[in-house]
Amino acid sequence: MRGLFVVFFLMLFGTVTVAQNAKVLAAWNSMKPKYNDLDKAMEAIDAAALHPKTSKVARTWYYRGKCYHKLHNTTVAKYKSLSPNPLKIAYKSYVIARNLDTMNNYPDIEFKLKLIGAELFNRGAANYHQKKFRESLEAFEMALTINALPFINQVDAEIVFYAAIAADQAGLYDKALSYYHRSIELKSHGSDVYHYVAKVFMAKGDTAHAIKSYEDGIIAFPDDNGYLYIQLINYYLQQEDIDKVVEYVEPAVEKNSENASLWNVYGTAFEDTDQEKASIGFINAIEQDSTFFEPYYNIGTLYYNQGVDAYDVAKVIPLDRIVEYNAAISKRDKFFALALPYYEKAVEIDSNSSDLLIALKEIYIRLKMQDQLTEVTELIEGLR
Repeated sequence: MRGLFVVFFLMLFGTVTVAQNAKVLAAWNSMKPKYNDLDKAMEAIDAAALHPKTSKVARTWYYRGKCYHKLHNTTVAKYKSLSPNPLKIAYKSYVIARNLDTMNNYPDIEFKLKLIGAELFNRGAANYHQKKFRESLEAFEMALTINALPFINQVDAEIVFYAAIAADQAGLYDKALSYYHRSIELKSHGSDVYHYVAKVFMAKGDTAHAIKSYEDGIIAFPDDNGYLYIQLINYYLQQEDIDKVVEYVEPAVEKNSENASLWNVYGTAFEDTDQEKASIGFINAIEQDSTFFEPYYNIGTLYYNQGVDAYDVAKVIPLDRIVEYNAAISKRDKFFALALPYYEKAVEIDSNSSDLLIALKEIYIRLKMQDQLTEVTELIEGLR
């Protein structure tokens, strides 16, 4: 009787095993192009993946990877909703298959995983452009996880950087910093990364580390286009720390003499302390970019303010000191005349600045330029 039970058990065991293997085979057949029954394939392979016998077989997971990869790429509408994230399941299935495949029966698994990694990158990029930043980050991180597998062991600096950007946009600042710092280690995206790191620290309210990031970027890229210098300089301008501004702006223009923005900042830095240096900065900015509004406006204002100062002096001179008064008025008009061509060029570039137009109107009044006064008055009226 005992022997009969053993025989019956073995027969039952064999029947179950055959049944589960049949599910694996059924899944494989259902995936074939002539059938393309992906719903049936998924049902069969998921059952096999759960069963204790077939769940330990590389073939099960290999077919499951293929099934879910097909679900990801299918254009058949009824299959699209079968799984919310088939690509993720495909990659995890292939990894399990690779770990179980001790006989190397499926040598193409590595290629398939790399293909999925590329598709994940594309998904991350698409989600990013749709402003789905968390979904974008998830896709990039899965791609990085695939690349980090010991049998692939690759580092894609572009994916690391895009993961940082996605995390940044998602407001996941600590994660963003982790990926940005990894990008710096990989020497990816040059000095831009230091700026992004600084922006994250600023968003976190950590000004000290933000400033340090800019400083580290300048050390790492001393001959770069000057953008990091400008950020530091602008910060210190806001803090009214002119000594720090000068500390950075002078070496900045030496290393980036063709950068119009830097020359404009140079001029701004010396507006209140050295007007000769200020005018040198603005003139150099104009020489580098003749369409740059700011330096035209700034140097015009430099001369205009000197003219206003001269007029303020004239207004307090007693009426009986005619020679002295006329000298002050002459000085005013000289500075207004110096400001005039710069202001007029600034208006050519952008006529929407009311401060500029009002100052230019004052010059036309004082220099008795009636035709030009009429034109600028019409521009001012147009802004109201």
